[in-house]
Amino acid sequence: MTYYKDLSPYEYFRDYEPFGLNLINVGWLSKSEPFPEGETSQEFKAKLFEFCLDEYVVQITRGFHTCEFCGGSHQGNPQYGEAHDLARLGNGEIRVIGQSALYAAPTLIHHYVVDHRYNPPEEFIKAVLSGPPPGSREHENVLNKYKLA
Repeated sequence: MTYYKDLSPYEYFRDYEPFGLNLINVGWLSKSEPFPEGETSQEFKAKLFEFCLDEYVVQITRGFHTCEFCGGSHQGNPQYGEAHDLARLGNGEIRVIGQSALYAAPTLIHHYVVDHRYNPPEEFIKAVLSGPPPGSREHENVLNKYKLA
């Protein structure tokens, strides 16, 4: 997968991004670049997983990215915590609405947090915990822009 520094401007699928969405990268990790590690709350992990459910994923690709750190593709249902909904981690991106930014992250971000102790920027964690959740009107409005593009 392509590496982008956390909180840098989004560029991965820039030509396919709906007009007017100014996105910020989070969680585009690479084995060749160090990343912050640490514990995150179970609440954060559970809410992050909700963003990764198939129905909320955008920029879906035909294949799956595998994790560079452990080699797993994490296809299917990873069943982290109590969540048993379908999430095919590694085949698309999520969008998280923050107070001052819209964050773009690969779906593998959940795997990175849970299995590799990736500690995303605090502002992203706050957006996941207190921003509009998946399925909310505000989040659906963002996702609908991808259907129109």
